[in-house]
Amino acid sequence: MEMVLNKDKLKHLRESKAWSQSHLAEVAGLSLRTIQRVEKSGIASPETVKAICASYGIEAGNLIKNVIELDVDVQTPSSGIRSRVKSADFRCAIVAFGVAFIIAYILSL
Repeated sequence: MEMVLNKDKLKHLRESKAWSQSHLAEVAGLSLRTIQRVEKSGIASPETVKAICASYGIEAGNLIKNVIELDVDVQTPSSGIRSRVKSADFRCAIVAFGVAFIIAYILSL
C-alpha cells in the first residue's frame, strides 16, 4: 500500500532545515534515489514515510495528502460576494453523502 504525500510540504520541510536530499537520505536511512523519487512523485511506502517523519520528528499525518482542494467559485445571490471554497476531507464528504442518501431513502418509505 502506497501513501500519497504533500510534495510541496515535504520539500519545504527539507529546505527549511537547509538539508540536501543526500543528508535527508542519510538521516532517514534511505537511499538518495528514494528521496528523489518521493519528492518528485509524492508517493511512498508506509516504511519510507515513517523514516522521513522520524527524521523530522513529526507525525505521518503532517505529510499525508488527504485533503482534496477544489477551486470552486461560489456567489451568493443576495450579496453578490464571490468566495473560493475548499472541500474538506474527501472521506467525510462520502460519509455525509451516504448518510443523506440513507435518510432520504428511509423518509421515502
